[in-house]
Amino acid sequence: MEAAAFLAESRRTRSARFRECLKLAAANPASDEAVHDLRVAIRRVLAWIAVRDALQCPDRRLREARLSLKALMSPLGKLRDAHVKRDWIRNIVPEGDEPSYLYSVQVASDVLRWEARVRERLGAQSTRQLRVPFPKGVGGRGGRLEAAVPSAEYLGKLERAVSKNLKTALDPAHPEALHRMRLAFKKYRYAAEVLFPLFPKATEGTAKRLHDFQTLLGTIHDFDMILEEAHAFRSDILGVVTESTLETAFRRLRKEKFREFRRTAGTTGGLSRVFGTAFRS
Repeated sequence: MEAAAFLAESRRTRSARFRECLKLAAANPASDEAVHDLRVAIRRVLAWIAVRDALQCPDRRLREARLSLKALMSPLGKLRDAHVKRDWIRNIVPEGDEPSYLYSVQVASDVLRWEARVRERLGAQSTRQLRVPFPKGVGGRGGRLEAAVPSAEYLGKLERAVSKNLKTALDPAHPEALHRMRLAFKKYRYAAEVLFPLFPKATEGTAKRLHDFQTLLGTIHDFDMILEEAHAFRSDILGVVTESTLETAFRRLRKEKFREFRRTAGTTGGLSRVFGTAFRS
């Protein structure tokens, strides 16, 4: 498959999906689903730009588009985080002590605050006109990708970036390492998604395995985020020493999910099984 044709088609589908999601989210920024879908669409465009840069050469207009998309991701991320915290609290701690209740009220307030900011941002003319430009010319690694060697090399580099955080991430005392690993894996997964057509061995099962592992890492991160905020709110703002019901509940859930993470990635060859061999050259 020609590099130019493959990348052009991939860009068209991701750009069209981004514009569709942008329109839906702008019409209803209070929709959890619309905000989530827009964030995923942006991540897929950013992954395409990163893959295109790696396989060919950087492009100034794409660099500018990437900066604009990342700037848009910031308020969307804050709103999505608020949605996630609200939904977890609703499902896990329907009733609790006063610190739990007051923190829940703060989270609900954050949802409204970030919905207003996102509504303003998505309504801006500059955002409505945001597009993913088609880069002019090609260069870099060459025109043909039949062997998928450059793609496999790129994914191998991203895989190593994930693996280097594993040892520290397996220590529950270092949630920051798990966070770095999650971000690195997210880059790997979305890049692999762009390059799927080049690897005949990549199947729906491959995609599901990567999705499930990213979801696991994301869930643990959600719990870490809630625990950190709830602790600071209870201790620093309310001046309460005793851990709240909400914190106790999420600490238990965090331990359960972390054990699942260690079962998946902490055994010999566990992380290698997550990556699989479909993307080897």
